[in-house]
Amino acid sequence: MKYLALFTALLLLVGCTQQERDTSPEALPEINIGRLICGGHLPLAIVEKKLQHRLQGFRLNTIQNHSWDDVVQDLKSGKLAGTFILSPLAMQLIREGLDASIVMMANRNGNGFVLSKAFKSISDLKGNQNIIAVPHRYSQHYILAYLTLEAHGVPLSDITMIAMPPRDMITALERREIDGFMVGEPEGNRSVTLNHGWLAAISPQIWENHMDHVFLVSHTFIQQHPQQLQSLVTSLYQAGQFIEANPHQAAIMGEDYTGANAEVFEQVLTTPANWIDYSNMMPSANYMQAMAEMMVKVKLWDSIPHDLHTYTNTHFIKQAMIKVKRQ
Repeated sequence: MKYLALFTALLLLVGCTQQERDTSPEALPEINIGRLICGGHLPLAIVEKKLQHRLQGFRLNTIQNHSWDDVVQDLKSGKLAGTFILSPLAMQLIREGLDASIVMMANRNGNGFVLSKAFKSISDLKGNQNIIAVPHRYSQHYILAYLTLEAHGVPLSDITMIAMPPRDMITALERREIDGFMVGEPEGNRSVTLNHGWLAAISPQIWENHMDHVFLVSHTFIQQHPQQLQSLVTSLYQAGQFIEANPHQAAIMGEDYTGANAEVFEQVLTTPANWIDYSNMMPSANYMQAMAEMMVKVKLWDSIPHDLHTYTNTHFIKQAMIKVKRQ
């Protein structure tokens, strides 16, 4: 009996070890989520580096691209289950028929308007065909640039607005290929530290608490893997809370996501406190309506779609907020 008991115990130990091996992080399936090097995508870094163990039944794998066109191509091809993306671009893709929904916001605010040192003020842009770069025509940056120019009496007809990958903007400004850019941080603050331009405005000064990046997810993934999506959304929501409470640690953990050293991005996270905000991730009807109205104002859209309420699926972020509140 003694040997039988020992043999049984060994079998159980081997079984447990095999089960642990099968459910180890390396053995779990990966879910691909798209991103660019951008401060608004910092919650993905926190989940990937700190909260990965909380994900249920899968590993988060982020795929970094150089341009938004590459991200869109990967999403349409099925390479990505979803992506962090510019809010107006997400809305435009859905309007064009992309089978996807916005399930949460990534952040609010978080952008900067940088000008060449050849200009002393934003109003100096008036009267010439100066070139201002934005990451994409369908971007919050395009809207913010429009609002900034309007507030300083610079007609949009006096500006040539071009689309450019964010990582190319500082070099283009240094080479005098452009006269300024509106972009997600930390590129604006980084350009100042490199002495290639000056920060003329930050987005809270232009349009306070505007919706910035969002998490866009394919309907196929939503329908086939709702539990995994819920786990991911909950972890992203917790990541936002972690960033707000621990800006120094978050800036260090996100260096390869933001493309800036921790000191540069920590300033974005803290000075001023609302330069970028991860505390509210609910893509409410009010946020969607406000962005749609701005898209009409700047002539990205000719009208607000009647089915705008269908562009979001807030079930998962609502459940995440309830779960975290109970903890």
